[in-house]
This record gives sequence, C-alpha cells and structure tokens, in this order.
Amino acid sequence: MNQPLPADVASFAATGAIGKPSPESYLPAGIKMCGRCVLDSRVSGIKFDQEGICNHCKIHDRLDRIFPTGDEGEAFLQKMARKIRASGKGKKYDCIVGLSGGRDTSYCLYVTKRLGLRPLALHFDNGWDSAISKNNIRRMCSKLDVDLECVIADWEESRELTNSTFYASVPYIDLTDDVGIITSLYRTAAREGIHWIIHSHSFRTEGINPLLWNYVDARYVRHLVDKFCRMPLKHFQNADLGRVLYWMLVKRIKVFTITNYYKDSGAEIDQFLKSEFGWEDTGGWHFDNEIFGLQCAYARRKFGIDWRSVELAALVREGDLTRDEAAAKLREVPLIEDDRFVRYALKKQGISPDEFERLLKEPPKYFTDYPSYYPLIRLMKWPIWLASRLQYLPPHTYEKYFDV
Repeated sequence: MNQPLPADVASFAATGAIGKPSPESYLPAGIKMCGRCVLDSRVSGIKFDQEGICNHCKIHDRLDRIFPTGDEGEAFLQKMARKIRASGKGKKYDCIVGLSGGRDTSYCLYVTKRLGLRPLALHFDNGWDSAISKNNIRRMCSKLDVDLECVIADWEESRELTNSTFYASVPYIDLTDDVGIITSLYRTAAREGIHWIIHSHSFRTEGINPLLWNYVDARYVRHLVDKFCRMPLKHFQNADLGRVLYWMLVKRIKVFTITNYYKDSGAEIDQFLKSEFGWEDTGGWHFDNEIFGLQCAYARRKFGIDWRSVELAALVREGDLTRDEAAAKLREVPLIEDDRFVRYALKKQGISPDEFERLLKEPPKYFTDYPSYYPLIRLMKWPIWLASRLQYLPPHTYEKYFDV
C-alpha cells in the first residue's frame, strides 16, 4: 500500500552489488539512527546512550515491565474487570469505550465485552469518517450488542478549528479533534454516571509521540482558537483545567488503558475481526480518518515529521517488524499521502492549492511559541506521575510530558 521507491534508488537496492543496504544507508549525512529501532536524531527530544540506544527504547522497556501481557496481563485484566463491574453496579453501563471503526478500537471493544463488562461505545464524528469505518462501527456494536452514542461535531466549526492550526503553523492539525474526543468521552461518562473510560492507545504498537509533535492543553487550544479562528464558535467545548479536575475528582472518572495488558499486533487479529464481526480493512494505514493524508503530507513537507516513525519503531521493539523492514517502509511515502487524498482534503477544508503552498512556506512553529500550561505542568511532575499510575490519567502521560 506504499508508493514505490524512486527508480534510481530501487535499481540500486535491487542490484545487490554491494550487499543488502543497512537501515542507516539512506539517512542524510550527520543523522544518527538508534541501534535498536529506527528512530533517528531528527526526532525531537531523542537521546542516545553510550551504546547508541534511544530513550524511546528505554521507555518502552520500562513500560513493558510495568504493564505485563500473557498470563500475568490476563490476570490483571480480570482483576480490573471485577473492579469496573463493581463501580457500575445498578447502572446500565460500567464503562465507556471510544470507537473509531479502525482495527485497534474495534478489537479493544471486543476485549472489553470478553471481560464481561457493559460498555457504552462512543464515536466522535468530525466529518472525516470513511464509509468503511462507519460500517465497521455499526457491525461491531451490532454483533457485540453494545449501545452506540455518536457525538457529531458542527462541520463549519470543525473545519475552522482545523484550519486555525494551519494558520498557527503548528505540526498537528488534528489537535482540536482530539479535544473533541476527550471532552465527549468525559461529558458522556459524567452524564451516565460511568466511572471508567477504556483507553486503547498501546505503547507496544503505537509508541509515544514526541511532545513537540502533538502537545495539547486547554490554554494552548484556547489561544489558538482566539487568535486564529475567523468565526465565532457556539458548539466547541475546550477541555479546561477546572472541567477536567471536576470530572476526575468530583465525578471520579478514571482512565484504564486496557491495551497495555494484551498483545494487539499481528495479522491474526485482523483475521479474527473479519471472520467474527464482518469487520473490513479500511484500505491502508489510517484510512479510517480521511483527513490524515493531509495531516501527514503537511507534517512531512513542513516539519520533516513522518508520523509512522514512532509506530514502526515500536513494532521493531516488539519483534513484529525487523529493523530492515521498518527502515524500508520509512524510505517510501505511504499511500495515504497520495496527491489525490491531499487535494480532496484541501478542497473539503476550503483551502486552495496556492494557499496550501503559502502555508507550507510560513515559518514552522510549535506549542512552545504560544501560551500554554506547560510551565505549570513541569512543576507538577510527581503529581502527574501519581495520577498516571492511579489511572486518573492515561498511564503514558508522565512519559510523554517528561521523557520524550
């Protein structure tokens, strides 16, 4: 599903005249690659030890010890399931699960039901769902007998919020959609009296993105909205600090990252979802979200960010890809960045090709160029560590804000 290598490179690689090229062989001069995974010195915040191993690998190993899989992981899942069931006694639902229609959230919903939990599935519709992902959502909920709630974003506001991130010249244009997902999960859980949000991010298959790539906090988002949105917003709700503390401390809503305790990679999971639920592959990497091609092309061309790199590096650490295989993927441009998909997304966003080229030429900026709560967060290192381990926050929050 990737575009082929340029002819000259492909020809060189095929000759075998000087043997198989190493993962590092196509890196620009002066760029260092981790000796274990495929992250290199262009990744913000990366550090290497004396053996040439990066800090992302060290974090992966530490989290792997904290969150076991196999029999030990299953025993913990059963223990947590009993706790979550008890918290929902007498209620219609005992947890809420975010569902995109993609592979990871679909399998997460299955595991939640396998554990005997009574989830409410929630889907945040920002106007970019593929037809296949919508069908997958319906099929999974129908087959698993799970109620579904859809939160539909106002399209005009959603488009303007995304465009504001372009105008701010920051790398992550999905920023405000993430806020929409977070607030929808917490608000719905609070309304239903649900105490547990089931989170499906896996450090084993997705890694942890560097902070500069996709940082988010309420002050930062509020500033971008105030400065760059060109229309008044009537529906958007920010994840303000006071509101989040209310959800956590008053409504006692916690986050359980269930994917930390089971293996969720491998073709057998795709085959299981297809055979048991009629789930369909969305056609390629992140094709469940049709704006992601624009996100990837923009980040690559303007910031030199390849959003696959952290994920592929994690799969190398897990043994699901060899280092050579992952490096070969990084030498190719993924299908999702094909010009057809980028042009379609730009047209839907109301951005002309000429304006897009102009935006690409604007000086790159990051959250550090705007007001945010980050200085305060840095002072709360140990409370955040504790909240992460007690599951009031996703467990990787500490690692993301203080290690990468």
